[in-house]
Amino acid sequence: MKQDHMHQMTRVSEALYLREHARIRPLLEAEARILARLARLDAQRDQMRATQGSQDAYLRIGADTLWQAWESRTRRALNTDLAQARARKLAAMDALRLAFGRRQAVADLDTAAHRAAHAARLARREIALLDRVNLTAARGDT
Repeated sequence: MKQDHMHQMTRVSEALYLREHARIRPLLEAEARILARLARLDAQRDQMRATQGSQDAYLRIGADTLWQAWESRTRRALNTDLAQARARKLAAMDALRLAFGRRQAVADLDTAAHRAAHAARLARREIALLDRVNLTAARGDT
């Protein structure tokens, strides 16, 4: 395979890998945002439980029940969003792994081609040197 063609394949496979890598970044950020919201919700729940004994008035008017219902709905919605975000991330990770594998295979082919070309150059030089030595020996020049 010609060097120019191999370099083009290397550039294309690198570009495809970078494109897939760029596609996954927003998915990772979305997942992180949802996880942060779940952590805030956990902190709010813990704070509510810690102060629950001193808030008897809330218990009497049913605000605690309303808050628990809101917390449950919010948690369910966030967990649904998180599951969807992770499903999208997994699909994108599959595409990223495939692009990475292709990039790596092309890089390995390129390295092998460079090594083969280098070995061929060395072999040609060695043959040329041996030809000169044989020619010199045949003439009787030592």
